[in-house]
Amino acid sequence: MSNKDDQDWIDLLAGQSVANADPKTVREAQIFRAALLAQADRTQEHSEIPYPHLFKNVLPHLEKNTPKKQSWFQKWCLTKWIDRGDSNTVCQIGWAFATVFVLAVSLSLVFNFYQENQIDTSYQTLYANKTDEMVDDLRDLSVRWEGEGGNVFAFSPTALPSQADKAFGAGLLTGREALIGKSEVALPTLLLPPATDESWLKTPWADDFELGRWTVLLWTASQFHRDLPPTFWDEQRWIFSQLKAAFVARAKTDNEAEKVLSQLKNQIEPHLEKLPAEDNPKVYKDLGFNLKKMMYFFAPKQAL
Repeated sequence: MSNKDDQDWIDLLAGQSVANADPKTVREAQIFRAALLAQADRTQEHSEIPYPHLFKNVLPHLEKNTPKKQSWFQKWCLTKWIDRGDSNTVCQIGWAFATVFVLAVSLSLVFNFYQENQIDTSYQTLYANKTDEMVDDLRDLSVRWEGEGGNVFAFSPTALPSQADKAFGAGLLTGREALIGKSEVALPTLLLPPATDESWLKTPWADDFELGRWTVLLWTASQFHRDLPPTFWDEQRWIFSQLKAAFVARAKTDNEAEKVLSQLKNQIEPHLEKLPAEDNPKVYKDLGFNLKKMMYFFAPKQAL
């Protein structure tokens, strides 16, 4: 770790936004912070660890891939972060420190794996089941900057788009075009990252970009679900958990992340937990409706 990475790690663990931080450092710190905050919120001793299904899925992967040892500096920062809490929080975290530390390292390892492969793997599964009807529906899937009617959801925001909005919109467009069959997508000026020669995945809004890609993927799956394998929905719950953890880490200091987290927890998770459910088409319909609302609320609107 360089001196800059060390300082970035401290700032990120404290919940601050760090411009130009290394994406790997950002993700590792966010995962550590999310795991610790989740544990600190629990008041009963011997309560279950956060995201137990993730922990169960992580263990087989760890047997094959031993995580790299965390630097002494990262461990020191983690200890200092805990020591800054009040006595009640320290007491709650102390008894489960070893468990949470292993969970955080495990999540960091698998989260990197997911970022590189898991969403792309789901795209490949969906693309393999592509039909002409699916392509037609995706072409008809109009998003805000393309002129979708402003009265679709009357209480939608009208403020200038933030970087998070732009990243989410770029993810939507990239995902939609990928499912249609386009290997390269030229982003409109409205959706370009701050430095136009870099990828959104190398910015602090990488999670917003991935959320956009996943949202259009999940919406398409909700419309064309009959030929998808049951394991597809297990994979989506896994991706959901990773995204949720990332936005939990940001929500303490980022109002936009808090809004995203609220949508994920209240509008997406209740339906996703029930899938597959071929005997209950309403679950797919409700999920698709809520995903389309997310597309509208969080994507930027074309400037007039």
